[in-house]
Amino acid sequence: MKIKFLLLFWLNGAVLMAQNTIGLRSAIQSALTNNLQLQIARNDAQIAHNNNHTGNAGMLPTVSLNASDNPSLTNINQEYINGTTIIRKGVFNNTIGANILGTYTLYDGMKMFATKNKLEALDRVGNTQLQAQIQNIISRVILSYSNIVRQQQYLAVVKQLNELSEQRLEIVNARKVAGVANNTDVYLAQLDLETRKQSLLSQQAIIKNAYSDLNLLMSIKADSMYQVEPFSLRNTPLQKGTLDSMLLRNPDLMLAHHQSDIAEQTQKEIAAARSPLLRLTGAYNYNLSQSQAGFALLNQSNGPQAGISLSLPLFTGNINSQNYANAKLNVQSSQWREQLTLQTVQSTYQQTWENYITALVQIQSDELAIGTAKQYMDLMQLRFKNGQNTIIELKEAQRSYEETYYRYISNQYIAKLAETQLLGLTGQLVN
Repeated sequence: MKIKFLLLFWLNGAVLMAQNTIGLRSAIQSALTNNLQLQIARNDAQIAHNNNHTGNAGMLPTVSLNASDNPSLTNINQEYINGTTIIRKGVFNNTIGANILGTYTLYDGMKMFATKNKLEALDRVGNTQLQAQIQNIISRVILSYSNIVRQQQYLAVVKQLNELSEQRLEIVNARKVAGVANNTDVYLAQLDLETRKQSLLSQQAIIKNAYSDLNLLMSIKADSMYQVEPFSLRNTPLQKGTLDSMLLRNPDLMLAHHQSDIAEQTQKEIAAARSPLLRLTGAYNYNLSQSQAGFALLNQSNGPQAGISLSLPLFTGNINSQNYANAKLNVQSSQWREQLTLQTVQSTYQQTWENYITALVQIQSDELAIGTAKQYMDLMQLRFKNGQNTIIELKEAQRSYEETYYRYISNQYIAKLAETQLLGLTGQLVN
């Protein structure tokens, strides 16, 4: 099974690297399969599930087999009432014992039931933490993937403006040769082109770092490069009424509720320490004692044994009372944490929703503005070729286009970020 898993792990990475284009769904699947943080979370959840057993709660009997063999050499000096005297050195003695012992708790102040409930709550905590980790990985992949798309879209604009700067320098040089331009225009065009080249290099470095972040999530080589598909928002915008009804599925809120349940069960466990403890025991014993000298040369016994024991704590130095008082405080604190978590989640949810709605409105406005800015830049470029405006005016038009386009793709990313956060806050990313 382990070999099969490792082979699947390798094949998945090999296929991923062989592809020229990786879609968002494929990137998410790769991260869910390969991400080491997620593998650790799966193991933690499985450990919590394995511990959720009646035996760990003390509800099942315990049976043990015990055996011992104790040889010895002793010096004997014995005097009996009938006048017999035994004096011997180096007498060999051997005592053999074995038994099967079973113990079963009949009553412990309901502690075993509280422990079982706590184990079930811990099991739910492990599963909730796993789901939260899965959502976290999905969210990070979506945002890292979308960030690559965003930066590549901006790179296209930077390349476009770099080409325009090269054309502008060619035009200015041609004008200078023709005697209709001076060195000032040439210098300005050269400086602008150098600035554009630096921007191009910086943007390419930003994209490589963005790839590195996504590759880390997918557990592939940090310098792997591939094509990504343009991300898009949902065809139908999220509905606040639907999200409101699903907010209780928030992983943090569910986790806080489970932690509160654990605190209550722990309080019951501590309370049970002040109750009587009633146990049933049963055993089958075998004992053999042999000696080379003495009153009894051979003593052998075997047979069953049964009994019942009762233990009642009378005074424990007030430790139980202090532990119980602390447990009550922990219960109260856990309930307050649950309330605080609910308030935090609701506040984050409301803020994220406002960011989402604002970004959608801004995107609509940007779509109109970017077309206008492009037309204005093309017009100013044409006018510059015809000598109807200055290089400063053309640069201003290009700057306006760049800022408008950057604002457009930034608002798209903000909307995608808010959309992903809203789905995560309502526990829907796993679906």
